[in-house]
This record gives sequence, structure tokens and C-alpha cells, in this order.
Amino acid sequence: MEVLVFKDYEALSAAAANQMLDLIRSDPYAVLCLASGSSPLRAYQCFADAVQKEQLDCSKCTIIALDEWLGVSPEDSGSCHYFLSENLLNPLNIPTRNVHLFDGLTTDPEAECEKINRFITQIGGIDLMIVGVGMNGHIGFNEPGTPTDNYAHVIDLDEITRTVGQKYFDKPTLLQKGITMGLRNLLEAKKAILMANGSKKAEIIQKTVEGKVSTELPSSIMQNHTNALIMIDEEAAGKLNR
Repeated sequence: MEVLVFKDYEALSAAAANQMLDLIRSDPYAVLCLASGSSPLRAYQCFADAVQKEQLDCSKCTIIALDEWLGVSPEDSGSCHYFLSENLLNPLNIPTRNVHLFDGLTTDPEAECEKINRFITQIGGIDLMIVGVGMNGHIGFNEPGTPTDNYAHVIDLDEITRTVGQKYFDKPTLLQKGITMGLRNLLEAKKAILMANGSKKAEIIQKTVEGKVSTELPSSIMQNHTNALIMIDEEAAGKLNR
């Protein structure tokens, strides 16, 4: 695991976008598993701008969503589906056949999990997974206590996640369960990047990077990844001891 600290959010975002660009340039058929949320937002915008500027062909790459709120419509602006569509998929005109997003309104979420797990195996795995980190250390919706050997699965959301998650919605929304890629998916990804910015993430980043690896702090599993980057701004690095 390598820790990279950048001056500010803009520099962090540009660097993360370059990671994505370098991958697509070297492998047009790359498979990317992407988080939604405020931390990677600007990186996706920078990536989309660069792709359009240099006319980089993304039509062969595959995009997989990291997670989704169960019971939330894809048209809801708070959904992960809507976030990725608005900030990445639509601007780049990535073919629908190459996009694999969880259906938050599915009546059989377990089948959704089986489908994506099977697809990832068939396609040869994930080349790059970009994740954020929750205030309780969750990655995707892998809440504290989640086993590290899970592939995509359904999970009951932690109270912190349900509360903080309201910021993505225009009105109060019932958030009880999520569908998410598992920590096993993360560990098996050829490369994993965890992004965080702002002083509010400083404490959880310190625990993630310098604390004991534990299922009670899912983000700490990054320490066990063979090719992981922790990409943060100076504010998020504020409590690191080294």
C-alpha cells in the first residue's frame, strides 16, 4: 500500500483522473469498478474532460458500479446509478452494453449479486477499483464487521451510513439496505485506489493507514492489498504520524 498526499482536492482529483487515463491508454478493454460520492466526483469530471479533449476511445472499456441503495430508483438524483450516469457515462457516451450498474429497485437483489459476480469472473476480473471511505471506515457498503471474503452482497446499512447518506438526496429518503461489491472483490482487483479529502476524513484515514487491520474498520483492508494507493489531500492527511 502506498500513500500519496496532494496539496488540495483539485490536485488529488487530477492525479486520480490520470490513473484512469493511463489505464485506458494502455488497455482500451480495461474493467473499472467505480464508487459514487463527493470524493471521486471531480476526478471523474477531469477524466471525462481529458477523454474528450484528446478523443480517447472508451467504447471498449467496462464500467461496474461499486454499490447502490436498495429501494432507490435509478432516476433519483441520490442514486449511485444517477451519479455515475451524469458525471461519467453520459459525457463519454460509453455503450450501454459495457455498463453494469446495480438495480436499486430489483425484487431479487441476491440474483443481482450473483449476476455481477459471474460477469466479473467471465471478463477476467477488475483492473481498477476506485473507492471512497465512510466516516465509520466502510468501503462501498461494507460496514464494520463485514467479512473480508464476501463478493457482491446485500447488507443492512449502518446508522451512520443511513444518516450521512441523506446528503445525496433532495428529500428525506428511507435507506435501510445496500447492494455492494465485497471486500473480496477489492482485494482481487488488480489495482485499488482509495480517495479521501478534507479534514473531516483525517481521523478515519489515520486509522485506515496506521491502525490495526480489522473487519471492524473495513478500510484497513487496504493495507493487505498487493497494489493499493491511498490518494488524499493535505487536510485528510492531517493526522498521519508518518
